[in-house]
Amino acid sequence: MVAKRKKLEYEAAVSELESLVERLEKGDISLEESLKLYERGVLLTRDCQEALQAAEQKVQMLLQQSGQSALVDFDPDSEAS
Repeated sequence: MVAKRKKLEYEAAVSELESLVERLEKGDISLEESLKLYERGVLLTRDCQEALQAAEQKVQMLLQQSGQSALVDFDPDSEAS
């Protein structure tokens, strides 16, 4: 039986990911430790992606409930200057 791991809040996961990247970029850790950190980073990335998808779904549901149209992709080139 696989134990279910506790997911971090989005902001905490991003912060931990940033720390992992800094440690990996320094290059002063063993290959084994690097692999452990990389594996942890993959799990954190998945958690972040799931959190972002859930947030997007909530926003879409709120827009539908308020009678507004669906979300549109952000286009930085179309912003008024």
